Amino acid sequence: MGNELQRFGIERMLQSLTDLGDLRVCSGPVEAAAAIGPHTDLIVALREIDAAGAAALRQAAERGAEILVLVDDDDLGDLGRLADIPGSGFLSIGDLDTHALRDALLRVRVGEVPMSPRLARGLMAKARETPARAVGPSPAIRLTPRERQVMVLLVDGLSNKQIARRLGISVHGAKRLVANILAKLDCATRTLAVAKALQEGIYQQYMSEDRAG
Repeated sequence: MGNELQRFGIERMLQSLTDLGDLRVCSGPVEAAAAIGPHTDLIVALREIDAAGAAALRQAAERGAEILVLVDDDDLGDLGRLADIPGSGFLSIGDLDTHALRDALLRVRVGEVPMSPRLARGLMAKARETPARAVGPSPAIRLTPRERQVMVLLVDGLSNKQIARRLGISVHGAKRLVANILAKLDCATRTLAVAKALQEGIYQQYMSEDRAG
């Protein structure tokens, strides 16, 4: 019943966003991915995504779809699964309202990667709960001081534009630094890089070094 009420609420929010174009509701990620064309928005709840759904979403992303993933607090226990979804942005269901949904859709359409503060804080809290896995960065992973700054902002959920403003650099420069981090961490997506930085203690290690310095 809770899921049905939640779905109904999301449908009502979508129906109110008439200025964003034609919006429709599908029964699940596989149907949605099959129905879309390039440069289309997809909004999916993480708990509804099984292996087939994840594969369909990856194919949709390869065709140019922008995927906004809705994450429940219970989903934070599996960062690996979260990182496996090719999301263009991530919203906590607990933060979801019409304004947040509109803002996230507009941001993914211009190439930003929105992540709600609630979700960023949840990921951070989950990382702190698992110190045994915080083994520090591998000797092969060497980030420059500027890349370390960018990685911290990535974990905080900032987009390239926000990173650029925060560090006083160009958006192109921010994008290049993010690309460097993804390459050094051997991650295809920002989300996977954030999950790896948290799970393997890379983020915590660099944060502690910065405080010590």
